[in-house]
Amino acid sequence: MSARDRLIGLQRSMRLAVATRAATIGITVFLAALVLVRMSGAPRWAMGVAALVAAVATALFLLRLRGMASLPRVALWVEERTPSLRYALVTVAEGVKDPRLETQALSAPWWADASRTLLRSLVAPLLALLVTGGIAVWSHSAFAPTFSNEPTLATAAASMDVLATVHVAVTPPAYAGRAAMSTDDPTSVDALIGSVITVSGSGDARLLTAEADSSPRAVAQRGAGWSVSLAMPARPALLHLHSSAGRDRLIVLAPAMDAVPVVTLIAPSRDTIVRRASGVLALNAEVRDDIGLRDASFELVISSGGGESFTFRTTTLARTVFASRTEATLATRLSLDSLALKPGDLLQVRAVARDGNTVTGPGVGASETRSIRVARPDEYDSLSVEAAPPPDEDAQVLSQRMLINLTEALVRRQRQLVRPMLVAESRRIASDQQRLRKRVGDVIFQRIGAQPLAEEGSEESRGGKLTPEELLRLADSVTGGAGAVMDVEGDETPILALNKPLLEAFNAMWDAGRALEIGEPRNALPPMRVALAAIERARVAERIYLRGRTKGAIVDVARVRLSGKDKGTPPLRETRLPHDPVSRRRAEAFERVTPLMATHPDAAADSLLLMRVDALGDAPALAAALDDAAKALRKHDQHGIALAWTRVRRALGGAPRVRAGISSWSGAP
Repeated sequence: MSARDRLIGLQRSMRLAVATRAATIGITVFLAALVLVRMSGAPRWAMGVAALVAAVATALFLLRLRGMASLPRVALWVEERTPSLRYALVTVAEGVKDPRLETQALSAPWWADASRTLLRSLVAPLLALLVTGGIAVWSHSAFAPTFSNEPTLATAAASMDVLATVHVAVTPPAYAGRAAMSTDDPTSVDALIGSVITVSGSGDARLLTAEADSSPRAVAQRGAGWSVSLAMPARPALLHLHSSAGRDRLIVLAPAMDAVPVVTLIAPSRDTIVRRASGVLALNAEVRDDIGLRDASFELVISSGGGESFTFRTTTLARTVFASRTEATLATRLSLDSLALKPGDLLQVRAVARDGNTVTGPGVGASETRSIRVARPDEYDSLSVEAAPPPDEDAQVLSQRMLINLTEALVRRQRQLVRPMLVAESRRIASDQQRLRKRVGDVIFQRIGAQPLAEEGSEESRGGKLTPEELLRLADSVTGGAGAVMDVEGDETPILALNKPLLEAFNAMWDAGRALEIGEPRNALPPMRVALAAIERARVAERIYLRGRTKGAIVDVARVRLSGKDKGTPPLRETRLPHDPVSRRRAEAFERVTPLMATHPDAAADSLLLMRVDALGDAPALAAALDDAAKALRKHDQHGIALAWTRVRRALGGAPRVRAGISSWSGAP
């Protein structure tokens, strides 16, 4: 390639570089002017001025193209940067053809140096364009484009109302395996405890304050909007959003409890007494959970010994891990020969399941316990007894020991549990303690001939604890006079001497149950140990075989029907308020809200949401009706308001009564 051809190629490259440089500088000037207009809030015509300034800057740089129209001037530009050419390139550019001049013009690689110079001249404009473009993008999000000094009233109201639209996103806990949910403008949020709730909207976060259950919450700026994040609490709460414009929004936080697994022991189906523990015992249980099971197993407790010397063995059998299944079956076969049970030993079997709750759990569910006892040789006698068997004090001792073990384990874990979880675990043990106390009470009342606690002689009617004097009065009322009973030698009557250990256990279990009901397992342990000692003393006492229970008198309904003496017509009765003070208070509050429906629907909706927070714990049907009514008020749906109001009234006063024989109204004829 000749020197003239290389010079012509360089001329074209220089024209392209100058045009690119001019366009880049023009765009950069326009973006810089645009940023200044946005930040200063200039009117619309300022954009035209910015475009004019950019066009002028581009034209000034394009004027340099005129000097590149002459090929000798381009050669002189190269000669200035490469003196070794000694004007040979300029001579060739003017049209002189000489081989010696051609050789001298190509003696140095001036075309490569010239190309690098052109590229370096484009670096600074391109960098300026990138920086100015980034600033322009940032200003677009930070400063709303304002092209008028007098915005419309609608634009001003929209910019001030940060609560115009509220968006709520709920992310359940990871263990639940549920997808995230979102909704717009909700009146309440129902989610599992521990779910992450994100409430967001458009506008400046500085114009908004948030409170959850009277505790302030941080409002963060997210781009062009605001956001409030919090976890679903363990009890119903109210999220209060207040804007600086004076508008308020209330959102009810309704937590959903993760229920403990439900365990049903299918086999063995009942308690059993065997002569010899041998063979294979089939164990079968069904487990269910509302979200997902983690594992389940069978627990075996074997007690051996007699008198005051007992040994216990505990083992776990057939532990199975479930991959978050909601229903499962647990089955295995137990070889009784492998347990080496001796006469008098007691085997207790139950199924236990745990769920995958990692927030407030795990929840533990257990089935009822089945007992298998190996009979002692001295139990086989020829005495014939009637329907009522001797009380099983061995089972009572084992049950009381198991409750003590469970309470001691709960005391050891007390510091690791939150207060609601501690109270729930303690109340489960209190329920088992109450059932065992009822069994002890049945033995006491059957021995004196009274009805057991399971029937009309209820535990509540006994007034909790039972003193020896009350026991003697009860025996006197049953036997028709205590004279014969008290006519014995010694300091105590036979009735009191026979029932004194069980009476002591009965009263001690009452104290233990009260402590467990209020979540104080440590205070429940001393009376529980007193009850265990009393039951053990009763075990070694004289065995009493009870007679069968007598049949109760049956009322001849046909004979006594219509035999009353009441005459006359009763007056019309007025509608009475509910006897429950809580229901009365809710009914009165609803009556105060009703007049606000027509004048201030938003205030009426907020009042209904406050009532819903109070009703979530004990009246779920009422809470659902209140939520529907609040939604209808927010949407101004007149037909929906009437239906929701009817539902709330029925939930407050109960469903209407339907009497047979009265046809429903079918409308006007």
